[in-house]
Amino acid sequence: MKTIVSKQLIPVAVFALAIAGAFTTSAMEKNSRALDPIQGFKRLNPAGDCNNEQSYSCSTDNLTPICRVSSSSSSQQVYGKNENGACTVEVYRPQ
Repeated sequence: MKTIVSKQLIPVAVFALAIAGAFTTSAMEKNSRALDPIQGFKRLNPAGDCNNEQSYSCSTDNLTPICRVSSSSSSQQVYGKNENGACTVEVYRPQ
C-alpha cells in the first residue's frame, strides 16, 4: 500500500517543485531589470536640448509608466540622453 501512495505522490511533488521554480525564476528576472537606473532630464525643446541642472531617477523598463517630474500624470515628462547627448530617449518610472 505504501508503494502505491508513494508512486502517486512523487510525480505530484516533482510537478509542484517545477512550478515553484518557474515562479522564482520569473521573479528574479523581473528584479534584475528593475535595477537599471538611468538619469532623466527635462527636455527644453523637440530638438532634444536638455536642462542639465536637475536629473531624475528613471528606468529603462517599459512595463512601467512614463517617467515624469512628479508622480502626477499631468507633470512634465523627462527623457534620457541618446549617444549624442540629446534628450530624446523615452524613460520610465522606476519600480
